[in-house]
Amino acid sequence: MAEDRGLVAITGTNGTIGYACTLQAAQAGYRVRCIVRRDAAIEYIQRGPTLQQFVDRVDFAVVPDNTAPGAYDEALQGAKYVIHVAGVWPKPNYHPDNEVYYPFVKSMENVISAAKNSGTVRRVVFTQAGAALVNPDDGDTLGTRMEKVLNETVDVDANSASLRPPLASAHHAYCAAKAHCMKHLEAIKSKLPFDIVQIIPGTVIGGSELHSSASEAYAQMDRMSRAILFDDVRPRYAFGFVDVNDCAAVHVGSLDEKALPTEEIPRWLIAAATTEKGKTINEVWREVGEAVERHFPKEVEQGVFRLGKHNIPINMPYRVDSGWTQSRLLERRRFKSFEDCVLHVAKCYLDLRARDEEKS
Repeated sequence: MAEDRGLVAITGTNGTIGYACTLQAAQAGYRVRCIVRRDAAIEYIQRGPTLQQFVDRVDFAVVPDNTAPGAYDEALQGAKYVIHVAGVWPKPNYHPDNEVYYPFVKSMENVISAAKNSGTVRRVVFTQAGAALVNPDDGDTLGTRMEKVLNETVDVDANSASLRPPLASAHHAYCAAKAHCMKHLEAIKSKLPFDIVQIIPGTVIGGSELHSSASEAYAQMDRMSRAILFDDVRPRYAFGFVDVNDCAAVHVGSLDEKALPTEEIPRWLIAAATTEKGKTINEVWREVGEAVERHFPKEVEQGVFRLGKHNIPINMPYRVDSGWTQSRLLERRRFKSFEDCVLHVAKCYLDLRARDEEKS
């Protein structure tokens, strides 16, 4: 049995990043408190075969409304660390203020408050987003030249950080909420009795052992993989790409106070593979499509995969440079490439599809 490294409370554990963090934290010797919003989510998580190996290390807490005052107070009692992953995807039909902006901001405030009240928390990790780096009023004019660099010192967009309700759209609310949270945490971190770590992930790509069918895998598949494997809706934004387990490794690795001492925590950690300088997104996208054709020729010919080799994101203004994060938290290995990520998703989907056919 691995050493007991203390209790880490993780929000959003029924989601892609949260569940991967749960598994990696348990494997690394942490006890894990999975924080979800509904009892049904507990049953969903518990069906994971890998998680069942760590039942003695995992417990659960239900927080139905993470915007309510004191929402996380009980759930964070006794925790040494916190990973706050839970969030809202900004669907166009969501109310910008009530269903996007305030849930992000209030839940952030409640996590900070609960961590203070706990008296035990030493470090809180927040999952942030590349959306905080762009101005939503720019619309789809940012292009795909990747002329800016997304690294550990990148700036939050000043306009997004200044926006407040009432907001024009769910997209405005998402950019504004993330930018506000990132700037706010940066401003108060030196005044808190615990460390703050903020992580900007790229698009998170990877299969999940929680998926029970190909249709479920497709429904929860990331928008990049759907665009290239199924010629689905063209993604609006891309801020790099990251394998789900690499993303979790950055989150869980950042809890290690020896590997990442307080005085060495950067402005943000970047959980995404470095983009090769000089290579265009068109080239990257085409290469991935060609790799799918090489690895799964039968499925491409039969139309199981309807490749969108030219279905590149509309806005991709940043080239990722995650060298610092990679060197410190991935134990000298590299982030998996976009190609490796998509090929893995394709294989997971085909495995589930074959299992569905066996059942029918």
